[in-house]
Amino acid sequence: MRRKFPTRTSAHRAFPLAIALGGFIGCRPQDRPESNAADQTTPGTAGPAAVTLTATDYAFGFPDTVVAGWTTFHLVNHGSRPHMAQLIRLESGMTVEQFLEAYGEAFRSKGPRPEWARRLGGPTVTAPHATSNATLELGPGNYLWICLYNLPDGVPHVVGHGMAEAFVVQPASGTEPARAAPEADIVMRLLDYSFSLSAPLAAGRHTIRVENAGTESHEVSVTRLAAGKTIEDLRAWLRNPGERLPDSVGSVAGGVTSLAPGAEAYFEVDLTPGEYLLLCFVTAPDGRSHIDHGMIQQIKVS
Repeated sequence: MRRKFPTRTSAHRAFPLAIALGGFIGCRPQDRPESNAADQTTPGTAGPAAVTLTATDYAFGFPDTVVAGWTTFHLVNHGSRPHMAQLIRLESGMTVEQFLEAYGEAFRSKGPRPEWARRLGGPTVTAPHATSNATLELGPGNYLWICLYNLPDGVPHVVGHGMAEAFVVQPASGTEPARAAPEADIVMRLLDYSFSLSAPLAAGRHTIRVENAGTESHEVSVTRLAAGKTIEDLRAWLRNPGERLPDSVGSVAGGVTSLAPGAEAYFEVDLTPGEYLLLCFVTAPDGRSHIDHGMIQQIKVS
């Protein structure tokens, strides 16, 4: 039986726009389930396992248990609103109910998030009827998915609607080949507060390894600007956003949700030529978005 989570409400608009941009992801699917990662591994290893995570308004559908190791999560949004998936690993002895209570209080008071709940990334915000992907390494333990999407009222879905799903990661049996990470062609490092790429991004399909080399949690949204639009158009929308950014301004191509310092994740993305933004919407200890601290960068893909 699936765990039911209580609905929580808040009258406060704390941490506005911390994940605002995700609502304008394009309707074209972002991931390719038929990944060839297994063909790129060494003898005696396999590629990441593939697991589907579904989102509706406001719940996740996911297995009660999965096996430890590298796993590619395909988020499929069957809801009428944008959703995202943030993976949380709970320290031993901590419960989902304790997390929901602690996170809700941190949101209402603009206080620090619980340190015993480690953020390990996940598929970025996904529009209705679209998909996104992220590949993560899971160790045995207790986890949950939460949705932090917060438009238009500024209240994350996990707080306002109890959108969370718990699951357990079991140790591998040892009878199957170890699962290896994907073969990345680009490495993106997240710093305080900037992005660093191992090589310029070109048009085409990429597997990007994202490493958080900063002292704070960070995420990345790779966002394609509409023709003729600039960073200033994006900033103008952020000052008065709706539920999602209009296609006339831009669309999300891919990315990963918040990673704790030292954590890493992968995502696949198909880029077309144009102007893109790299953005981080995580909230800094001072209550401001990392974008306000300068963690926004425009790049050209050709």
